[in-house]
Amino acid sequence: MKLLSRTLLLFCCLLTGPASANDDLPVLGDPTSALMSADQEYRLGRAWLRSLRGQTSIMNDPMVQEYVESLVYRLASYSDLKEPDLDIVVVNSRQINAFAVPGGVIGLNAGLFLNADSEDEVGGVVAHEIAHVSQRHFARRYLDSKKVNTAVLAAMLASLAVAIAGDGEAGMAGMAATQAGAIQAQLAYSRQNEREADRVGMQTLAAAGMDPDAMPRFFERMHDGQRFAGRPPEFLLTHPVTESRIADSRARARNLPSPRLNVSPHYLLMQARLRAAFIQSDSQAIDYFRRYTNEHSALALQAAQYGLALSYLRANHYEQARKLMQSLADQHPDELWFRLGLTEIALDEGRYPEAIKQARWVLDIAPGNYAASVLLSRAYLRSNQPDNALPIIKPLLAQRGTDPAIWELAADAYGNSGDRVRALHAKAESQFLRGNDSKALQQMNYALRDAREDFALYSKLNGRLKQMQTLSEEKF
Repeated sequence: MKLLSRTLLLFCCLLTGPASANDDLPVLGDPTSALMSADQEYRLGRAWLRSLRGQTSIMNDPMVQEYVESLVYRLASYSDLKEPDLDIVVVNSRQINAFAVPGGVIGLNAGLFLNADSEDEVGGVVAHEIAHVSQRHFARRYLDSKKVNTAVLAAMLASLAVAIAGDGEAGMAGMAATQAGAIQAQLAYSRQNEREADRVGMQTLAAAGMDPDAMPRFFERMHDGQRFAGRPPEFLLTHPVTESRIADSRARARNLPSPRLNVSPHYLLMQARLRAAFIQSDSQAIDYFRRYTNEHSALALQAAQYGLALSYLRANHYEQARKLMQSLADQHPDELWFRLGLTEIALDEGRYPEAIKQARWVLDIAPGNYAASVLLSRAYLRSNQPDNALPIIKPLLAQRGTDPAIWELAADAYGNSGDRVRALHAKAESQFLRGNDSKALQQMNYALRDAREDFALYSKLNGRLKQMQTLSEEKF
């Protein structure tokens, strides 16, 4: 893990560049565009994301994903990003960390949500990462260093993907093989750009109606906590925090508007959901939430009961899970998370008609709800109704064409409905998005072979195969 931390820290240096004497002065024009276009950054970032997905565990929880995307895009809409086109992933790790990659890839570890006290604190970290993207720190570093070329930067990113996947030694070896001296030269700029990301991120927080003081507050707690730990959190290793930086960010926060502090009920529910999943054993999860079911705060009690219901579900105590989740749904009829919880319980029990009923209820109230759409698709597929699943899955593909999990649902639906060609295509897309290029190209060739009698479909698939081949060759 020490090697992994060093690798991530080195990557953060790639997201840095020389700041001006006055960080608040605007940059006139964009000289980075002449050397690295936004499209190049986008392709580089997505190639890296495909590699990462192939090497580490990304959470596939539609409720967590929808919550995180909502938070990130809420903040992005108040940032300097003119047209946010982001890919957002939640890494299945209890470590506290976050990262930004060129072209708008933002990653957050599940551990960030487990350890932050409030949504505003998570928002501070997210706004900081968005600032790295909006200020194009990666391209600025490339502009500043004549010794680092695109191939070297791509190789550095490849090493980062290996390191995040847990193979720290291999990641560091990759770094050593890609001009470690050139990387070391970037370290001098990291503090300046981290401060710039703090400043821009805090402005975004305030504009979004969140507490700008949440950023230095979270930094300070992490900084203080490392004094009593054997090693600092991953977050501090990738985002070095000093007392002067904390003081500087606190001073900036005092000059920004501070809204009334509100507790986000969805943040508490999402945090309880992750805790129910990450606590080591079923019995420990149940015991943990039982201790908090006498909370005096209504929202905290609600979250504790929700976590307890999910812990019962995890332990296959279906009746207890169902009764508690139904009670929450009856008490809070406007909270869709509890109806979705009932859907999950019915799905896990194999009570597919009930799961379909509950998911349909949510979609009647909130058309297009992502989590309900995924759960309904799963219920139809498990009950051998692929033709009913496809009308749900197709809009998801149109909206989330870069999500391999949705393509897997599509492959299942097409395969079970007898459409072999489209099933092979969907499998290819899923494999490609997970970095398995050779398998993806093989599946596409199988699909092309079977589509020869359908000229329109053959032409479409052939064009996509050529795109995949081109992107695969660009991959580091």
